Amino acid sequence: MAAHMILGECENPYLTCFDEILSLLRKHDIVLSLGNTMRSGCIADPRDRLQLAEMRENSALASRAHEEGVQVIIEGVGGHVHASRIPGYIRAYKRKSRFPLFVAGPLPTDIAMGYDHIAGCTGASIAAGAGADYLCYLTPAEHIGLPTPAQVKEGLIAFRIAAHIGDTIKYRNGERDEALARRRAALDWKGQAALALDPETAGIDNPEGMPCSMCGPYCAIRIMRESGSTMKQ
Repeated sequence: MAAHMILGECENPYLTCFDEILSLLRKHDIVLSLGNTMRSGCIADPRDRLQLAEMRENSALASRAHEEGVQVIIEGVGGHVHASRIPGYIRAYKRKSRFPLFVAGPLPTDIAMGYDHIAGCTGASIAAGAGADYLCYLTPAEHIGLPTPAQVKEGLIAFRIAAHIGDTIKYRNGERDEALARRRAALDWKGQAALALDPETAGIDNPEGMPCSMCGPYCAIRIMRESGSTMKQ
């Protein structure tokens, strides 16, 4: 788009046609997502005046959209952001804008190529806990190429984990975690899998009531149970 504007010596067509776009969105009841292009390219990049100007511009566009009856989410604090800056950036946005915040990542490190879904999940957990409203997932193929279906699933699961962690920070809703922990203590494998974010992968093939394959006969839960039974006798 920047190249189009430079070569054509014109304004951004999405802005010049914004009212027409809004009418289409309102007609078809579509939520407008206002993206951010002034994102940091590495964690060494600090927030600058262009990023702040883009945030103000998006907030102004979002206000116009609301006046026309169009719902909006705004993308910000995405890309590569040092972990120490993420909470402050999120809170600053929430103070200055009343619209839901959508974050892509953010990536808190630049050296996780091949594992950017894990690095992104870490940054997204921090962002969600600080108040971000929507997360955009990353896959292991980020910075490498187009993802395979399996990599898409890996990325989605990683960011569902991030969203859940963020919710436990914001809303203190750890009921599902507690329920799974109780089933783990009971060596209830099917119950654990049912409560896991990815039941298919969590479906460990263990006999009910028996320890997992990792600890085997040295399962601490089983040993303590047996010790307790012996003491009672």
